[in-house]
Amino acid sequence: MNVLSDGFSVLPHHWQLLSSILLILLFGMTLTWFVFKGIFGEKLTPGEYFSLGVAGWMVPILGLSALWFLWGSFQAVHLDLLMAAVTIALFVLWLFSRSKKDALPESKINLMVLSLLFGIFILLRLAFVSQAILPLYFDSAEHYRIIKSLLGQLELSNTTPPFPIAGYYHIGFHLLALFITSIRQVEITDTMLILGQIILALIPLPVFFIIKHETRSNNAGLFGVLLAAFGWYMPAHVMDWGKYPALLSLLLIQFVLSSAYLFIQYKDTLSSRKYWGLIAILMAGILTAVFAHSRSLVIFGIVLIAWIAAIWWRRLPRMSQWLVFYVVVLGIISEYIFIQRQDVLTLVFDPYVNKGFVITPIVLFLFVFALKAHPQLTFTALLVIFLLLVSLFAPVTVPGVGNLTLLDRPYVEMILYLPLSVIGGLGLAGLEQYLLRSQIKLNISPTILSKYVSILVIGLVVINALLQYEFYPSDCCKIVGADDLVAIDWMGKNLPPDSRVLISAVELRVLASDSFQGYVGGDAGIWITPLTDRHTIPILSHSDFGQQNTLNSLCELKASHLYVGETGQTFDDSQINIHPEWYKILLSMPKVKVYEVIGCD
Repeated sequence: MNVLSDGFSVLPHHWQLLSSILLILLFGMTLTWFVFKGIFGEKLTPGEYFSLGVAGWMVPILGLSALWFLWGSFQAVHLDLLMAAVTIALFVLWLFSRSKKDALPESKINLMVLSLLFGIFILLRLAFVSQAILPLYFDSAEHYRIIKSLLGQLELSNTTPPFPIAGYYHIGFHLLALFITSIRQVEITDTMLILGQIILALIPLPVFFIIKHETRSNNAGLFGVLLAAFGWYMPAHVMDWGKYPALLSLLLIQFVLSSAYLFIQYKDTLSSRKYWGLIAILMAGILTAVFAHSRSLVIFGIVLIAWIAAIWWRRLPRMSQWLVFYVVVLGIISEYIFIQRQDVLTLVFDPYVNKGFVITPIVLFLFVFALKAHPQLTFTALLVIFLLLVSLFAPVTVPGVGNLTLLDRPYVEMILYLPLSVIGGLGLAGLEQYLLRSQIKLNISPTILSKYVSILVIGLVVINALLQYEFYPSDCCKIVGADDLVAIDWMGKNLPPDSRVLISAVELRVLASDSFQGYVGGDAGIWITPLTDRHTIPILSHSDFGQQNTLNSLCELKASHLYVGETGQTFDDSQINIHPEWYKILLSMPKVKVYEVIGCD
């Protein structure tokens, strides 16, 4: 209950921003719903349309954001009022065009349950904002800088379309945040925090579609949603890392996979117009997903390979199928053992093994029933897991960046929840079918037994979430404290514009090769440039400022100031204080210090 009350506590301060984001979301969902409704009619249930709408709302909205950004005249339009009017008009049209089939009690209940879960998810996720001073970790500062730079370009452009996109990466989230920040006139940090939590609240809901459509089981679909939401601490922990574009990509990846699934299921029954319309939707989804995060393309390639391999596997003789199946399972086990021996990669399995010791065994148990009842889709999910782990070692050279792997450790760790959630949902449906067909003689009907078992399995996920799920910012990634905000504001008002501030940094190593990938911020100093426009110079947090050679290096870097933050991996100021002739203290707070480098004079 404390989590819900903390979620409610955010509403008085951010209700206008939250309502604007929800309006944009509802507008995108409604458009997506009507487009799919025009293609599939009564072939899908309202719950399935809702799930597709949640996954695909970003496709029209990102297109609208890009158009708004590039077309100066469009910025004068009151888009919030326009979106509200269109959404209401489409909703009224839907009310008057519903058929009798739409009014089935089961369909109504599914839609109501999914809508209720969405509302609950939002309140639970907003608890994170109640304890976040700024978006977490060093990535958030970079995203803030990009949004701020785009905003500056927008203000300078007037009627000339700005084109700064080539200088940025994963631009989708930044354009969306810019769009919301501009029309709502709020702080960028507030937009990042609220938008990020809403995206996180949405991510589990699209899992319902494929599971429900494949199994025709509502319980299985809802179980998959709960697994994706609370089964493991991923993907929610991505918020602690500030990886907003990666988080956004999870929605769009699910939209593309759902659209591709529909294409495979119905391509032979659609009219030519609807066939090409679905292809257009699929292509738009792929482009939008890559626009949001380039590594989405790798995920699509992995799923495509896995699906084709699963089709081939299903055509094999029975014995050959089992042989290939055991080879894949042994391959995953071998990958697990090998990865556990790589220090930089061991965290890949932490959410699913060390912290997932309750949920993952349940999914493994259900995997047996999933493979029996839905072999092709289950084997596809298994191959996806195998290939995701392979991608950690597959080398690729990116011009201007260097030698990388197809996917890095954080991205694989983040996305493994998705095939596991699908397997869990398919497995519960398979277990239900097994119980309905079993010859076990009990004093209860198979139908009632299967429902009780489903409730039990779903209840285990809920109870596990209540006991150990963490909704608040992780201590691992808090690098900004209250004193930091005061100090950075002071620096913005008192340091010369041409200041060069030394800030704490640590090495980034997330590839299987354990190769050095650059320096990243170790404390709140990483926010100095985005918030004050003062130049910063990152150096290792364990630097010894009591050594003459360190001072010589600072002089060569033309450093003028030095920042010691409140939390994170900060500098050791005990070494600084023993040399008052080198470092002059300008600001002293209980947990933060700002020094001027005077030893170079």
